[in-house]
Amino acid sequence: GNIAGLDPQRIGDAAALVDDLKLDSLSLLEIGVDVDLAFKLNLPDERYKEIRTLPQMVELVEQRLGELAGVPTGAA
Repeated sequence: GNIAGLDPQRIGDAAALVDDLKLDSLSLLEIGVDVDLAFKLNLPDERYKEIRTLPQMVELVEQRLGELAGVPTGAA
């Protein structure tokens, strides 16, 4: 769904979720839940409350997918 009501094409790669996109804590949690379900991450909701930028979200998803695949943390 389109939680924030924003055009994805207008969101920069390094966007700050709260400052740039004006998302509130509930919207951040909804996005986290959607991401969690889409990638089957099974992370606690609290992990998504820490996310402030799109790069942080990407890093969290990549790290968790690596963990689930058995790739050591920090491996490239």
